[in-house]
Amino acid sequence: MGFLDAWQHELSGATVLVVEDGPERTFPVTGANVQHFAWCDIEDQLGDAAWVIPRGSGCVRSFGCWVAYQMSPDMIVTLDDDTRPDPAHPGFLNAHWARLQSAADPAWVSTLDVASPRGMPYFATNREPFVVLNHGLWDGVPDFDAATQLLASRVEISGEWSDQTIPRGSYFPMCSMNIAWRWEFTAAMYFLLMGPEYPFDRFGDIWAGVLAKRIADHLGFAMNSGSPGILHERASNVFANLAKESRGLAVNETFWRAVDSVVLTQESVSGAYAELADRLPLEQQEFAPLRRAMRTWAELFSTTLAR
Repeated sequence: MGFLDAWQHELSGATVLVVEDGPERTFPVTGANVQHFAWCDIEDQLGDAAWVIPRGSGCVRSFGCWVAYQMSPDMIVTLDDDTRPDPAHPGFLNAHWARLQSAADPAWVSTLDVASPRGMPYFATNREPFVVLNHGLWDGVPDFDAATQLLASRVEISGEWSDQTIPRGSYFPMCSMNIAWRWEFTAAMYFLLMGPEYPFDRFGDIWAGVLAKRIADHLGFAMNSGSPGILHERASNVFANLAKESRGLAVNETFWRAVDSVVLTQESVSGAYAELADRLPLEQQEFAPLRRAMRTWAELFSTTLAR
């Protein structure tokens, strides 16, 4: 398998979980540190809750997240199968872990552009929040929505990025291609019901990021974005993407506002996630299974990360 061969060195010290999006395993994997799963394992391990893992969608990775959680590692990382390590920047896992150790969260902002006025602390101007997630980025093929992908075929669009801490109260377009998070935050890392059996597709990671960021802000945790970068090799079909995204585009304009409006009171990750599921002001019938799935997902987790 090209993915495993490419990542063999970088992931040699980690347990690698391959989640195949099909009823049964259809290809062999090698390596003492590699475990291979398919839909049959979802049914066997989750039983009555197996329905919360969508099929025919990249959001099937939620099962891998749940399996990884059972192992209680320090860090969980998810990667797409069309990504490769960047040889110019070795040490992929160490870089993710380092980014989970620090955040630049400004506690003070100067009212002047250059100088600091009276009252500004000289040194203690940043908070040091607990970082629960690092959103790694990539070079190569950009991850645009279909409309932007079509535009980029005629107008050059920059895909440059830099390291940053996402400000408190702000959201960001989280892509599941290259993410690392602390084990205890997994209850917030559910990639939702997406795909051919559901109303929406290709927004699972985006909306998952909105929900996770709301919880992190509520609990006083931080999220970073930027390094470590990887290589993204393949662009999916733009017209297929346009069809999949069409129904979710309008919802995406307001989904974050609905999440933002929820007043959270629970002080654990799983508790806050269940609270979001119960209180999200999304009453349309198409959101009913999503809300039930979120509640069921939260109930799978007993160990919580509280402030």
